[in-house]
Amino acid sequence: MSDPNNPQQRGLSSGIKTVLILLGIILAIVIFLIWSAIIRGGTELVTQAATPTTSTEQESTDQESTEPADPLVQPRNAIIAIVDAPSCESAETDARALSEFVTVAEQEGGLADDDRQLIIDTLNKVDDTCPKNFTLEMSSLISGAGVPLSLADITDNTDWITKERPAPAGAEALTDFSTSNRNIHCTMEDTRVACSIYAYSFPSVPDTCETYTQTFNVGEATDADSLCAWRVQSDNVKNGDGNYANDTFACEVRGNGSTVECWSQLSGRGFEVSRESGRTF
Repeated sequence: MSDPNNPQQRGLSSGIKTVLILLGIILAIVIFLIWSAIIRGGTELVTQAATPTTSTEQESTDQESTEPADPLVQPRNAIIAIVDAPSCESAETDARALSEFVTVAEQEGGLADDDRQLIIDTLNKVDDTCPKNFTLEMSSLISGAGVPLSLADITDNTDWITKERPAPAGAEALTDFSTSNRNIHCTMEDTRVACSIYAYSFPSVPDTCETYTQTFNVGEATDADSLCAWRVQSDNVKNGDGNYANDTFACEVRGNGSTVECWSQLSGRGFEVSRESGRTF
């Protein structure tokens, strides 16, 4: 039977107590470390959330947004759209786009060589793609008074309007002439060439012109026509055959002065007339 008065039987040994104390200290340290890690991690998350992003992409975007926009971008794109696919719908609209582009370029220090070539390429594409009357209308709108100097210079000094049927080599430059028998009289103006025949045996066109002087004429890009409302006369008699021209029109006299053929060098349209026949083409 145990003795209740013996103290060694009522408590833990001193060795066990020491182990328990050490375990308690270790557990406290572990709990402290875990708590510290949790607090530190939460603090870092809050700091990151409060700190603005400074990525390279965002810095690049901010830098781009502060750079001034190129004032030539939009008017240049309008010209690129024309050269890529000419609509041939409004010469006035296309001419205005060219004028605005050159105006802005001149305000920014002048037309660069690349932009000058872009305009030339655009004009060539319009001439290749659009009807000749569209080309001629556009040419008149981008030359002369009121047009930016750089654009007028390009228009005047660039041979961008092709000729469907150029004048024969060596053609004599003149404004009017008559054949050696003075039966056919012709005049070559800036916008048309016309010839009148006074004695002929073919049916008049229109038939209401019967017994009247028959006149044929053609414009720069219009169809040739025949009429009798007016007639041409010239005192510049040319004997025999020959070729005559101005910048836009040309005439060929053949058959020892019996036949005259005239046409627009730009469109190739024209007429042929002799005592026996008259036709337009």
